[in-house]
Amino acid sequence: MLPMVILTLTLAPGVDVFGGAKAEPLGPKAYPPVYIPAEAPCGYLYQPAIDLRAVPRPPALKYSPKAGDVLLLSDPDPLFDVLYVVARSGKPGHSAVVVTMSDGRLGMLEAGFSFTPWTRLTPLDYCINVYAGHVWVRQRETPLTPEQDRRLTEFAMLADGREYNLRKFALQLTLFRSRNPVVTRFAGKPIGPGHDYMCVQIVVEALVYAGLIDAKTARPEATYAQDLFYDRSRNPYIDRHPPMAGLGWGGPQLWTPLPGMALSGRNRPQPPSPWPGAGGAYVVNPIPNGGQQPPTPVVVGHVPGEPNPSTPVEDPPQRIGYFDRPYRLLRR
Repeated sequence: MLPMVILTLTLAPGVDVFGGAKAEPLGPKAYPPVYIPAEAPCGYLYQPAIDLRAVPRPPALKYSPKAGDVLLLSDPDPLFDVLYVVARSGKPGHSAVVVTMSDGRLGMLEAGFSFTPWTRLTPLDYCINVYAGHVWVRQRETPLTPEQDRRLTEFAMLADGREYNLRKFALQLTLFRSRNPVVTRFAGKPIGPGHDYMCVQIVVEALVYAGLIDAKTARPEATYAQDLFYDRSRNPYIDRHPPMAGLGWGGPQLWTPLPGMALSGRNRPQPPSPWPGAGGAYVVNPIPNGGQQPPTPVVVGHVPGEPNPSTPVEDPPQRIGYFDRPYRLLRR
């Protein structure tokens, strides 16, 4: 068991068991400068498809985010593939939820922000453009009521700044986890606000607290991002009670900052390289606040689109592995 725990902690967001952190939680690796498209600050969405391959499916429409949208993100680090095999999980491996921030802007609530062991509530236009991998969005098609919106914000404010639950993360590689199909019926239930969470757990907990999904059948601690992507699961209990199915969310839509392309974060244009899209982009630098407060993303300039743009390197479609298709193994 100990080697599994060490492996898990080695792969955990922002943690290096052999000394130091992979990314300083408030440093430039966690909060790098980024381009935000001027014409579509939150980018574009392709047409819905329950398919993990990063394939553009036009037309691409401007993403108009709403509180309650769920983001499903694919980790770009190949070491996470090892974790997925051991934990019998699959892509996508990360998730976040869009909430209304206290100042009225939309933010992204994420446990494990930018591969650090912290929960952050970050402005959405910055966070979605800074992520290093691919992003899919399940849009909220049924608008939140004012009370649901308020409770979602309340949950996010209580979670912001808390630590990532590394102990629960480590247990995902052992038999002592709520994901164990024998115990999921009885374990992993919602625990409410004000705790430390894992990445998918915080999304399900937030939606339960807002009254958007059923608290009686939800199992936040036992749910994986793949379950939210497909509305299917390898876990029999969650397969019978998919948290988001039929409750007002659309299908997964691949996100992109540039229409016509499927770009992971490592291949998106970043300052100071030219911006190839029409309308140019804003340059956003996170400004340190001092102490332990996260930097504040601030627009510091604008770059025009290139008249003869060089095309960014487009990612090949992702390989769909054995653990990436739960709906092909189970029949509800």
